[in-house]
Amino acid sequence: MKKSDVGVVVFIYGICLFFYYYLQELPPEAQTYPLCLISGLFILNTLFVVLNLIKLKKTGMENDLHSVFEGFLKSQFFTVLAACVIYIAGVYYIGFYITSIAYLIIIMSFLKVPLKNSVLTVFVLGLVIYFVFTMFLKVPLPMGVVFE
Repeated sequence: MKKSDVGVVVFIYGICLFFYYYLQELPPEAQTYPLCLISGLFILNTLFVVLNLIKLKKTGMENDLHSVFEGFLKSQFFTVLAACVIYIAGVYYIGFYITSIAYLIIIMSFLKVPLKNSVLTVFVLGLVIYFVFTMFLKVPLPMGVVFE
């Protein structure tokens, strides 16, 4: 287990607790999907902890704090951060589907993901989002103020 893993694990448990607390404010029929996501995140995080504790007994705690941000690219980080802020505004103004597709295309081209992988990702995620949220869960996604 690495020292940097400890902070990440605590942060993920904090996210689970935060969303579980606010989940209680939703009506019971709207709690199913978010509870599944929170439970999945909690289970995966716990599995990660258990596997790392087993590994910890064998190898001990590895101090990787000096190398955590090695190779960190400030320009890449702040560009993606700015794109996320623009994405949130885009969902409000031009809607979820158009903004999501544009965001994925722009970010993957910026991160130099091969074209074949980018097209496949946009296509598959578009289908998954459409069928899960629109068809299965019947969740109305934002259409944007421009198209309302």
